[in-house]
Amino acid sequence: MLSILYDHPTISSPDNSMVQEINTFTDIAVDYSLPGNYLVEFFMWMKYIASSTAKWKRMAEEWHNKYSAMFEAMFHEVKGRIVRL
Repeated sequence: MLSILYDHPTISSPDNSMVQEINTFTDIAVDYSLPGNYLVEFFMWMKYIASSTAKWKRMAEEWHNKYSAMFEAMFHEVKGRIVRL
């Protein structure tokens, strides 16, 4: 199995940490995007529940912060190389 990460050498091992992180992100994103999986879709007022009392909301915020930082770091790394050209 060959995996390609933008502007990085070809990764030939599924055990590579970056491949595993991206696969984990994909699994989470697919699970959370399926319509009807979570009550907050039906009860919109739930989005106003404090994170301190809603574990699902804390987890979503943690995942958002973690994966946003990961993808932004990859983007800025490539952008930095392009700007230097």
